[in-house]
Amino acid sequence: MNSKFKEALTYAFRLLSLKDYTEKELAFKLKKRFPEIDCEKVLTHLKENGYISDYRTGFNYAIAKMEKGWGRRKIHFYMRQKGISEEVAERILMEIEFDYAFIKRTLEKRFGKNLKTHKNRVTRFLQQRGFSFTEIHNLISGKI
Repeated sequence: MNSKFKEALTYAFRLLSLKDYTEKELAFKLKKRFPEIDCEKVLTHLKENGYISDYRTGFNYAIAKMEKGWGRRKIHFYMRQKGISEEVAERILMEIEFDYAFIKRTLEKRFGKNLKTHKNRVTRFLQQRGFSFTEIHNLISGKI
């Protein structure tokens, strides 16, 4: 291993010690800092040794955003923005047991117990959070 490769690997380890990165995000940071080396070799080394995983990063991201009250559509969109492939994003969202307790508490705090009286406002709020019309209808009617 040459010294630039070791330096890039050390930099990648330092970044990964702070938070999870997708391959795309880490490649961008490595290319920005080390334009003269082949970043793919560093990424391959990290991937083979289990230091980076788009699945693990996406799963943790989806759980964190679900707990903030985001819907599946918004989570899916931002996972794609982070560089997670369509197949991996779909698989993650299918595997997650979606918990609506977080959004229910937010709705109750913001609009009160009777959501039907503020139906238009609640609908807009939930659409911005990335919920489907079926989910919105079920949340307002109390089915979920």
